Amino acid sequence: MAEDDDKESKTEEPTGRRLDDARGKGSVPTSKEVGTTLLFAGAILLFLFQGPNLWQSMQQRMAFLLSGAIRSDLTTQGVVKLLQELMVDTLLDLAPFFAIFVILAAAGPVLQHGWLVSWEPVKPKFSKLNPIAGLKRLFSFNSIIELGKSILKMGLISLVVYWALKDQAAGLLGLADSTIAGVAQLLVDDSLSILWQVTMAFAAMAVLDFAYQKHEYIKNLRMTKQEVKDELKSTEGDPQIKGRIRQIQREMAQRRMMKEVPQADVVITNPTHYAIALKYTPGEMHAPKVVAKGRDLVAQRIRELARENGVPLVENPPLARALYQDVELDRYVPPELFKAVAEVLAYVFRLRGNVPRRR
Repeated sequence: MAEDDDKESKTEEPTGRRLDDARGKGSVPTSKEVGTTLLFAGAILLFLFQGPNLWQSMQQRMAFLLSGAIRSDLTTQGVVKLLQELMVDTLLDLAPFFAIFVILAAAGPVLQHGWLVSWEPVKPKFSKLNPIAGLKRLFSFNSIIELGKSILKMGLISLVVYWALKDQAAGLLGLADSTIAGVAQLLVDDSLSILWQVTMAFAAMAVLDFAYQKHEYIKNLRMTKQEVKDELKSTEGDPQIKGRIRQIQREMAQRRMMKEVPQADVVITNPTHYAIALKYTPGEMHAPKVVAKGRDLVAQRIRELARENGVPLVENPPLARALYQDVELDRYVPPELFKAVAEVLAYVFRLRGNVPRRR
C-alpha cells in the first residue's frame, strides 16, 4: 500500500539530472525486439549476397569428399588433417556471418540509446540473491506483461508463417517433379520469403515495444514534487538563500551608486518618480555618464543626497523617463539623447559660471 501511495505521488516528469544518473547506472529503455529485427534483416542480406558463394563452396567441398581422391591416404593422421582443413575452410566461409551478427547484436542497443558503457549492471548485488525478492519479481506485474508479450509474439509469428506457407503450398506440392537443384532453389526462395515476412512482423513489434519500454522507463523515473525541489536545491542552491544573496548584492550596488551622487553634475527628475544623476568631465569623457538612477524611494534618496551636496536638480520628465529606461547604470548617454542632455548640462554650467563641478 505504501508503494502504491509513493507511485501516486510521483507526478512530475524526471529531470535531466535524474535521467543522466539513471543512464550512468546503465538503466536505459531497451527493446529486445529491435536487436532481433536487426539480426533477421542481417541474415536475409547475408544469404542474398553471400549465400551463393557459401553454397558453391559447400558443393565443391562435398564433391571433393565424394570424388574418391582421398581413398589412398586414409590413415588416422590423414583423416585428422583432412578434418582440420575442412573445419578451417568452413569457419572461413562462415566468418562473414559471425562478424555481421556480432556487429548487429552490438548495434541494437546503440541504435536505441546511443553508446553507453557502464559496469553498474554487472556489479554483484546481494539483494538479487534474496529468494523472496526473486519470487516477487517472478510474479510481478512486469513479469505478467512480459509473458503476455511473449505469447503475443509467438502467436503473431506463427500466424505469419502459416499464411506464408499457405501461399506457397502450391509450389511445395510440385516438388516431386523437380530436380534436386530445383527443390533446393525453391526451398531457399521460400525460406527467404518467410524470413522476410517474419522480419517485418518483428519490426512492427519492435517499434511498439520500444515505445512501451520508453513509456515505462519514464514512468518509473517520475519524481515527487519534493524530490524536484530537493534536486533544485542541490544543483542550483536554496531559492531562499539565493534570493537573500541577490538582495545583499542589490543593497551593495545601491550603496556604491549613492556614493556617486555627491560627485554628479546634475540630477534629472520626473520630478517625483524618477531621478537620474549624470556626470560629465570635458576632455576626459566623450559623453555624459549615468552614475546613479532610481525610481520612487530610491529616486527620493538620490534627490536628498543631491540637495545635501549641492548638486542641481532639473525637472525634465520626458528626459528622465528616457534615461531611466534606455541607459544602464555606469553607461554613457547614447547619441539620440545628446542634445537634450547637453542643454541641461549647459544650463547647469551657466549657473556655476561655466565651470563644471570639481572632483
